[in-house]
Amino acid sequence: MNDIYVTLTGNVAAEPRQYSFDEGTKVTSLRVLTSHRYFDRKTGQWTDGEKVCFTVRCWRALGDNVAASIHAGHPVVVSGKLRIREFGAEGDRRFVPEIEASAVGHDLRWGTGVFAKPERGGGLGSMSKEMRERLDEETRDWAMGSRPFRPLSRP
Repeated sequence: MNDIYVTLTGNVAAEPRQYSFDEGTKVTSLRVLTSHRYFDRKTGQWTDGEKVCFTVRCWRALGDNVAASIHAGHPVVVSGKLRIREFGAEGDRRFVPEIEASAVGHDLRWGTGVFAKPERGGGLGSMSKEMRERLDEETRDWAMGSRPFRPLSRP
């Protein structure tokens, strides 16, 4: 399967959530809300189009940096691989657009920023299929908007 790489701009819709797994792998998930703006010639004003919410997954060091730097309401630019996650019972299938981020940063059209290089420590392992499924289950509430937040484990 060929990967589809995308870049999106939008605002962080909820505080990022960071998860640590038993073998030490970390992932930070955040929601980014985007909308298309267009100039409506009939009214002579800019109008917001349809809004789309993406789940963004940031692994390892990128996840650590996002958790320390990005907060709800911040304008961001995200680049990475597009994934469409499918879940739900037959007849009630749901699809959620998800970005596996390779880069995340503040959108400097809306403000200024300062760069600081973090200290790094120890190596991290890879994620098992079981851990990935647990993470998908834990963030499903973002797609459904129903379940309260409960992290997998604390670092």
